[in-house]
Amino acid sequence: MISALLVDDEPRANEMMRKLLAAHAEIEIVGVAENAAEARGFLETTPPDVVFLDIDMPGDSGLDLLVSVPDATQVVFVTASDKHAVRAFAAAALDYLVKPVDPERLADTIARVRRQAAIKPVADDRDTDEPAAAEMLGIDAAVSVPLAGKTSLSMVTVSDICWIESLRNYTRVALKSPQGVLLYSRRLSQWDTMLPTDLFARVGRSHIVQVATVHQIEWKSRNETVVTFEEGAAPLTLGRVSAKRLREILTGDS
Repeated sequence: MISALLVDDEPRANEMMRKLLAAHAEIEIVGVAENAAEARGFLETTPPDVVFLDIDMPGDSGLDLLVSVPDATQVVFVTASDKHAVRAFAAAALDYLVKPVDPERLADTIARVRRQAAIKPVADDRDTDEPAAAEMLGIDAAVSVPLAGKTSLSMVTVSDICWIESLRNYTRVALKSPQGVLLYSRRLSQWDTMLPTDLFARVGRSHIVQVATVHQIEWKSRNETVVTFEEGAAPLTLGRVSAKRLREILTGDS
């Protein structure tokens, strides 16, 4: 059986997806969530094989939830609009369904889920052409990184990296102004093996921060802290656990 989690802020949409999936005996619905917070709790305790995920929801969107989805869990977006399709596939979503979901289109998606479930994960996801040891890259080193959705490589200077955010098989990297935020075909674990550990800190499962570039930490709510950086880099929003870890590092309490 393939376990599935349904996530949509509209109960009727979840019920409709449940009815559509009833035609596929290999799919077992093990949970239903109506917002990202509920979904996170389920993903932490009982990660499913696949999550059928709405994008536009009150509070955190489906795209915001991606950083909490385990790599082994496939993501199928189910949404009323196709405006997020490019970003969804860039974040390694398995498929993208537009409401109202067509049963035949869903059958194609289920076939893809079955094929993906049969593929065993690769044990070591590091690039063979990159250095494996963190000490091999200094603060002034430059590294070539593949841009998401492109065949070209981008040269990144280590000192320009302010923060990195995991998007499953991809990462968003915030560089000092005017370079902005770029999407790369590289997992967070790969960056973690390359970057010097005395300069970069892993703050939670989904983020790496160059500590010296942090300018200010501003608490917004219990689950939202905004970190600003020097030299015009884009700000970073962290959850409670990651923000606590960053504060500990900055204050020397780690």
